[in-house]
Amino acid sequence: MYRGFSSISLHKLFILDTNSKGTRGHTCKLVKTRCTRDITKYFFSSKAINRWNLLDQQTVDAPSINTFKSRLCYIRDNRMSFFMD
Repeated sequence: MYRGFSSISLHKLFILDTNSKGTRGHTCKLVKTRCTRDITKYFFSSKAINRWNLLDQQTVDAPSINTFKSRLCYIRDNRMSFFMD
């Protein structure tokens, strides 16, 4: 979605964080809206935002979908807690 590999627009589901005060991690962080109900707290987009914001810059800037997948596999092998809820 971020690089345009998907037909769904990024801005239809997520909001990019425009706060440029030197965030940790990568430069394409997503804003997580405050959840007041359990159904929205455990929804897919809420979980995806948490994991996306934890990625490093190298993984986010992957030039192709295959490179992105291989870097995710590397993260899964080395930091299994990244994929656990």
